[in-house]
Amino acid sequence: MKKKTLTISLSLLLALSINFSGQTASANSKGFKYQLTPENKIEWSKLKTKREMVEASKISSTELNNMSTEDLIKAVLDYPLLDSTIYLFNSYEQGLKVLENESSAFKALLERNDAGEKLLEALNKNLELKQGESLDQLSIAILLSDKTIWGKVSNKLDAQEKMDKYLSSESDASTRVAYTSATVQTPKGSIVPVIIRGEELTLIQKSDLNQSVQQQYPNATYSSTSTTNFNCHSYAWYSNSTGNTYWMNDPSKYMSDGSYSSFSNLINAGINTRVFYNNGDHSGIVYEAAGPIASATSLKIISKWGQGPVMKHTAGYSPYDSSTLTIWKKN
Repeated sequence: MKKKTLTISLSLLLALSINFSGQTASANSKGFKYQLTPENKIEWSKLKTKREMVEASKISSTELNNMSTEDLIKAVLDYPLLDSTIYLFNSYEQGLKVLENESSAFKALLERNDAGEKLLEALNKNLELKQGESLDQLSIAILLSDKTIWGKVSNKLDAQEKMDKYLSSESDASTRVAYTSATVQTPKGSIVPVIIRGEELTLIQKSDLNQSVQQQYPNATYSSTSTTNFNCHSYAWYSNSTGNTYWMNDPSKYMSDGSYSSFSNLINAGINTRVFYNNGDHSGIVYEAAGPIASATSLKIISKWGQGPVMKHTAGYSPYDSSTLTIWKKN
């Protein structure tokens, strides 16, 4: 996890430098390092899809097997797409599942029996070294909340006490804090459940996440700041105002009650039509009309990236699976 405004300092194991001499991951006697990261702006910006970014960040099984658990934790925290995975989906649980599928380091960490204890040690060290709440601390707490890792923590009371200040109701490992339930209506009057999360990110965390997302997706354009007040579905289907205060987990009513008509051909994507990622659990709004040769790599949309910022991007250049898209026009 690399950002301009943060220095990772989880003791020596997290204070190793990054070498950009190549485009593969490698390990040496000083620990693990990715040789291609978003900090290498020119080379990283040549990666046009998330799949290309994921492939560039793979670690061989031989290297993974030779790593200590501490080095694996470092490799996960330094994973070039960490922030745009764990923070940009509709729940931390969903983000962690994507991380398991895409980060070879995290998948290997899940198999270590001491993963929970070592992550708790890392969180304790970070709390001692940091002043105030940082995105670093929150990221470690999120990793620690993974069900597999949490099951390997022996002193859960101590761990939960450390994590409660970071994780809210969606984390199995933290104290449950009930969100406020509410409802909104589709244009046809159907009731859609939403929740009011409020702002859970500190100003530092929001700034860190804004910068991290822009670094990890340099070919997308930042529009407005990170927030937990609303997510992609609420932004696309309910209100694209930055004053929106509703988090919507299921927008299907908008697509099933006759409020919108669907098209699978992207050439029907006019300005203000909605885009739904059928395999990616994501929604966006078209801000530039599609041409006769429209595709995911050319269709321009604006969308809210989880609790991250609102971004302008092509439909195929985002953290979400764009293999199957549908266009929805308001009736």
